[in-house]
Amino acid sequence: MKKIILTAGGTGGHIYPALAVADELRKKKIDLLFIGTNHRMEKEIVPNAGHKFIGLDVLPLRNFKAIIKVLKATRKAISILRTEKPDAVIGFGNYISIPTLLGAIVLKIPIYLQEQNVTLGLANKIFYRFCKKIFLAFDLTYDELPSKYQSKLQVTGNPLRKEFYTLNSHSEREKIKLEEQEKIILIMGGSLGARSINEALIKEWDSFLKEKNTRIYWATGEKNYEEVMSKLSKYKLTDQIKPYFENMANIMCAADLVLCRSGALTISELIELGKPSILIPYQLREVGQFENTKILTKNKASLIYKDGEAQNAVRMALELVKNEHELTEMKAALKRMKKGNSAEKIVDALEIWGNK
Repeated sequence: MKKIILTAGGTGGHIYPALAVADELRKKKIDLLFIGTNHRMEKEIVPNAGHKFIGLDVLPLRNFKAIIKVLKATRKAISILRTEKPDAVIGFGNYISIPTLLGAIVLKIPIYLQEQNVTLGLANKIFYRFCKKIFLAFDLTYDELPSKYQSKLQVTGNPLRKEFYTLNSHSEREKIKLEEQEKIILIMGGSLGARSINEALIKEWDSFLKEKNTRIYWATGEKNYEEVMSKLSKYKLTDQIKPYFENMANIMCAADLVLCRSGALTISELIELGKPSILIPYQLREVGQFENTKILTKNKASLIYKDGEAQNAVRMALELVKNEHELTEMKAALKRMKKGNSAEKIVDALEIWGNK
């Protein structure tokens, strides 16, 4: 039986693409093992998804102590790899993948990489020279890498949960009993919420109340929910305001417009579901959200606002959701950008099927 080790962790943006690929590998009866950290969210998410998991003690490479921990974790990773004897290791970015990828190089085990963002993260910047292939979410990343390595590049899109490839907008709108003339705006700031978006929406809330044919699905973020609700005098019975929506994929599929941050997976979800959007990138440039917005803006599939312009963005959402011509143009652009099932493409591209 073939065996593959996946190394990912830290945030959902790294973990969920790895789980999507794992689901495809499991269909092919591949023996899987995840390696992450013993103190970040992957230690619960991955076992709960039914996968074997080993956690290492790794910290971001910000000081000497962290470097020592990475070296110790690499030694442990080498020991695990010697025992497990995988046919390949797939890294999904983040400092958490560094020990396992280093160990694989030492033991001459083939490595593959997947990059979720437009701009390569630190780990993938280190290892792309040594990998068999690096799977890119977006075409723009080609511009970052020297031409001599471009034979290793394959643009697959980001691996998403399988429901993103099967959901149907008409069916999802029927489920929530949406009237034919009604519009839906989904507003979210990621799992933690976005204060600037929440505050802008509160300031403009009276305008939303006047729009009788517009439903709002607003994910405030867990920490912000009580504060948001205390500041709203009233809301329409059709509006849904929650800390987070467990069925976010279904709501996004039903929506006419999405107002949100611009994390890499969010961009890929918008493309796959063909959803026009207004994006407010997270302001820290090292997070990479400014670069991610270029994917949609260059194709005229989204409008972009800075964090300090969030109130303007909220006002524009009310205008844009009623502009059928503009929404249709955006949807057409998004349709041209679709990549299909990325996890399937990644699994098919692994050069392990002819071995042994």
